[in-house]
Amino acid sequence: MHDRLGWTGAARDSLERWPEWIRFAAEIRADGLDRALVCGMGGSSLAPRVLAQSFQSTGVDVLDSTDPAAVRDAERDHPIDRTLFLIVSKSGSTVETLAAYHYFAARARPDQFVAVTDPGSALERLAAERGFRAVFPHPVDVGGRYAALTVVGMLPAALAGIDGRTLLERACDADVDTARALGERIATTAMAGRDKLALLPPAPIMALASWIEQLVAESSGKDGKGVVPLIDGEHPPGDDVQRVSEFSTDPLDLGREFLRWEYATWELCERLGVNAFDQPNVEEAKVLARAELAKPGDALEGLPPTLSLAELRAAARPGDYLALLAYVPPRPDIEAALERVRSAWGRALGVVTTVGLGPRYLHSTGQLHKGGPNTGLFLVITADTTEDLGIPTMGTSFGRLERAQAAGDIRALLARGRRVCHVHLADAGHVERLATMP
Repeated sequence: MHDRLGWTGAARDSLERWPEWIRFAAEIRADGLDRALVCGMGGSSLAPRVLAQSFQSTGVDVLDSTDPAAVRDAERDHPIDRTLFLIVSKSGSTVETLAAYHYFAARARPDQFVAVTDPGSALERLAAERGFRAVFPHPVDVGGRYAALTVVGMLPAALAGIDGRTLLERACDADVDTARALGERIATTAMAGRDKLALLPPAPIMALASWIEQLVAESSGKDGKGVVPLIDGEHPPGDDVQRVSEFSTDPLDLGREFLRWEYATWELCERLGVNAFDQPNVEEAKVLARAELAKPGDALEGLPPTLSLAELRAAARPGDYLALLAYVPPRPDIEAALERVRSAWGRALGVVTTVGLGPRYLHSTGQLHKGGPNTGLFLVITADTTEDLGIPTMGTSFGRLERAQAAGDIRALLARGRRVCHVHLADAGHVERLATMP
């Protein structure tokens, strides 16, 4: 059993490997591949997304959805024959990541694929069988959500043309004692009743909040304990919210921020008395989703009854939080509509609110939802698929997989005694109608 503390030396280790990644990026560009699409979930996708957005890179995109529209957008956003596909999965068995691989493998050459995975994994064997261009080993002693400063985050940084050397050198200078003190302060404040954590990074690195959200939620949310991260700017000034706004404005300090929050989260979990490096309840939803996928017909049919919208609203208590969990296309107009729904419900209920896109949130806040304190109200939103896409060799489609994941999580939440409402829409574009209070 590895100690899972390899992340503490990841910046130093990655500095040694940085020239290798730079050379690889140059080879890729010389071969005419001018866009990298990272196919991964949770810790495999969030750090590359933060880096690409913070440095405004147009050379790296991320696909972390099974929504057919998201897959179609990723396919159409850039010529396939000029795209490098980074298939990233520590375990080598992440279903969303493998589905993306099989879809694009039918449309691209084998030498357009690169794997990042644990040595000896099924993905490593697949890469050898299919003739991938390269396989980069994921550090076995680093968990996925602590992997930002490893090859997981830094290979995409090299492909995006980011000055990773400076970023890593600054990370090596991170003040560990100050980071631990931050974690202790968050824990002490949370145990005193302020267990919601509003993350307020400045505009240049705003995307960092979603990475911290996963780190804190998935690390701390278990055994009935946990801190609820908030990454939206508008929240009631409740007595249960603590705020953190001390961040660097320089994207080159992101390495230092990654390491600061990893140490802070480790300390937070030590103080709460939970294991920072496991995610026991994430597997529950995966098992249930696989069971739904194995059944004939639509996974959303035959679900156990859930609360109505009016019943969910009536179930709210002081200190709760509302989570909108939406299995819809991750497009700007729909995400903006979800924000308006979140805001309306937050004002009406007087509680803090979050938005999670499925299945992305399953690898982020999903652990907190099921393993953390029973203070969540969960509004799960699904919608009809207008144009589904088949997944070669897997015998299913992205739409069917997405519905199975939604159904699996609904069942997992209900099994944990959570307050859940499920709403199915005929069209994802109708999501804003949910802003009207029942």
